[in-house]
Amino acid sequence: MLLTHRIKWCFRSAAASLATVGLTLLQAVPSLAIEKPGEVLENQVGVFTQLGTKVDLSREFINSGGERRQLKDFAIAGKPIVIAPVYYKCPRLCGLLLDGTYNLLNQLPLLSGKDFSLLIVGFNPQETPQDAAALRAKFSDRLSGAAAVSASSIQYLVGGETQVSGLMNELGFKFMKDGDDFAHSAALMILTPSGEISQYFTGIMFTPLDVRLSLVEASKGVIGTAVDHLLLYCFRFDPLQGKYTWAVVSLLRIGGMLTLVGLALVYLLYARRGSREVRV
Repeated sequence: MLLTHRIKWCFRSAAASLATVGLTLLQAVPSLAIEKPGEVLENQVGVFTQLGTKVDLSREFINSGGERRQLKDFAIAGKPIVIAPVYYKCPRLCGLLLDGTYNLLNQLPLLSGKDFSLLIVGFNPQETPQDAAALRAKFSDRLSGAAAVSASSIQYLVGGETQVSGLMNELGFKFMKDGDDFAHSAALMILTPSGEISQYFTGIMFTPLDVRLSLVEASKGVIGTAVDHLLLYCFRFDPLQGKYTWAVVSLLRIGGMLTLVGLALVYLLYARRGSREVRV
């Protein structure tokens, strides 16, 4: 009986200690807690893929330098477009998204400003070009090598309520105000040159090969090497895994063609030998 009481006391003490630690952490970092988690669920905050949706590139936005243009005018004609939704005063997730995006740019053989356009779009219509410029300056020295040359081509944009809500709805990017901040997800959207949504990459870390193939695919043959296009023939994007995987049908086709070529070579070899024997 005494042993049982001691065990119960140990469990109660441990539970009380964990509760105290949990409360202390929540009080120490209140910015990490969502104020109204129920509303987040009700409003379905997150990224909802809408592949094939045509984004209206005629909407006007303002870049960090104060220039007002249509979205298509901030992009390179005929090349894919990458959009990263953020808000410029975000205390955590948006910075992590941009960290991952700039790391990606340093590893991609394709160059922003040459092979594709990168648009960082603010989804808080209350923010200003100055807010965009401040965040751009923070990340301006993150690029190296060939990627650093194209740093100036990255556009940081802000827009009004109508422009922002319209674009984010088309992208399937759902967010909501949460106190002084926003509840939202992190993602990159790949668009074709005409503005159709071709691919999504969610999270804050991106595999260069997957993004490279998605850009080549979105370009409809405009960018990429012969190797890239061969890889696209052999790989298909798996939305469940969030990456490109071997395409079984394509592999079977390649295997079938190689088999036919092999049989043809064997036939020619034996045909030549047979003709030689006849001559002798």
